[in-house]
Amino acid sequence: MFFQLPTMSWALVIPALLLQCVFNTGLALAMARIGAKTSDMAQLMPFLLRTWMYTSGVMYSVQSAVDKWPTVFQVLFRMNPASVYMDLIRYAFMPNAYNKHALPDHIWLIAFGWALVAGVAGFIFFWKAEEEYGRG
Repeated sequence: MFFQLPTMSWALVIPALLLQCVFNTGLALAMARIGAKTSDMAQLMPFLLRTWMYTSGVMYSVQSAVDKWPTVFQVLFRMNPASVYMDLIRYAFMPNAYNKHALPDHIWLIAFGWALVAGVAGFIFFWKAEEEYGRG
């Protein structure tokens, strides 16, 4: 039987999803402004998102996959916001699976930083062109 009772670590999903929601909203606001001016962006977005998905570790944990890479690439892949949020949620549901490769202590700060930067920058970027929306 593959049934597991909820543990206290499952509560970590709530703040992780809230941070991801702020991050996603910031990106959506920025892309809305870009898409309002550039209609060809709709053709480019599926390719960009698919590439981001494959480099973010949707089917695997980037934290453990890049250990043999040069340090520069390790830092870049571990700072990838999609990877950060997925690893936080994976850890919340499966904390025992991370015994060998524990999440870094600062991953919550990285997640908060991405949410803050994307949320604020996306809002300001969208808001600056507010008077132009819907005007031909």
